[in-house]
Amino acid sequence: MKIPENVLIESLGNRVGGIARPDGSPAIFIKGALPGERVTIGNFREKKNFIEADLVSIESPSPHRVKPFCKYYGICGGCSLQHLTYDEQLRWKKIWVEKALRNLSIPEVDLVVPSPETEGYRNKVTFHIKSNNLTLHAFKGDPIPVSACPLMNTSSRQALKAFLTAGVPYGITSISVRGAVNTNSTIIELTGDYQDKAPVSWPSVVIRKKNSWFSVKQGDMFEKLGEFMFQIPHGGFFQVNTRSAEKLIDIVLKHIPEESGSVLDLYGGVGTFGIPLSARGLTVISVEMDEEASRGCEIAAELNGIKPGTLVVVNRKDTSFLTRALKKKRTFDTVITDPPRAGMGISISRQLLQLNPARIVYVSCNPFSAARDIAIFTKEHYTIQQITPVDMFPHTDHVETVFLLERGK
Repeated sequence: MKIPENVLIESLGNRVGGIARPDGSPAIFIKGALPGERVTIGNFREKKNFIEADLVSIESPSPHRVKPFCKYYGICGGCSLQHLTYDEQLRWKKIWVEKALRNLSIPEVDLVVPSPETEGYRNKVTFHIKSNNLTLHAFKGDPIPVSACPLMNTSSRQALKAFLTAGVPYGITSISVRGAVNTNSTIIELTGDYQDKAPVSWPSVVIRKKNSWFSVKQGDMFEKLGEFMFQIPHGGFFQVNTRSAEKLIDIVLKHIPEESGSVLDLYGGVGTFGIPLSARGLTVISVEMDEEASRGCEIAAELNGIKPGTLVVVNRKDTSFLTRALKKKRTFDTVITDPPRAGMGISISRQLLQLNPARIVYVSCNPFSAARDIAIFTKEHYTIQQITPVDMFPHTDHVETVFLLERGK
């Protein structure tokens, strides 16, 4: 089979780049190529059902092609779409969500909610240390030395600059820099070995040793989402795009009526959904397997003056909680589920189906795993009422999606 060296890019695939479908050839994936472009390609790698190729040159560029703003773009593995206009990024993210759901009966997918900021939006970036230099993962080969990342927000940039005034400490293997948007809070999270006294110039610094966190220079990380304050656990998960997270929360809350009664918040984390819902007066059970995140949710309840008993935090695995809930015949009017990228999985989805809530709000960072899980519900008596993608990660091929499912009568 002869593979053509000059092809027309027909579409854009998430995680694979431009896609060409020449006659007599499997689909060809070319990173860096954009729809509508005619390109020359080389270095073919034949797979089972497709071909990967490198972009050699662009014969006719797309009108949507732009110059990337990061000097590391194309080498660093953090972004894949900086060469595409932001409006087109949003359009393709909507297409990817629709593609993931093509085997389900769905309403018209909403337009993607854009990120308020497309540069400097990240409140956390992790650098690995190689040869005493900051590095980021590369698309191919060894990590690349960098001085910073243009996706870092202002406060995290300032924290990194203050931390590096004394140079990269010997014995450190990675540095995570966190900076808040709505507070003045920053923190540096280290892994590795550090024995010296913290320099005066350093911001708050903690270090991980033997699965525990220790203070190097005292301080905690706080951030507000809307009107609610959260303490971020050291090394713990928190949405990295604060402004888009606020939009995401608003969308989820609008799906839950004021009189909806009891709410189960699976994968509840530090309470980004549970805190504002319990502040409304709803009874919320927040289930989270990570002990530090569960503690963070309890702290958030104290910080925000949540009425005792309104928010109950359960530090347990989702499947364990659901097994007990079904045994005790517990009921919930609404279930919010915000699983990791792999989704809930078929077994947990079936347990949730047995709970039979009036509505399910499924928040997903992977529409393909979400589609697998949601099919469990739509095959029974649930209907997808609304699908709203939210751009949490501009210039990447990731998209967050909020699904509203309601139980039929």
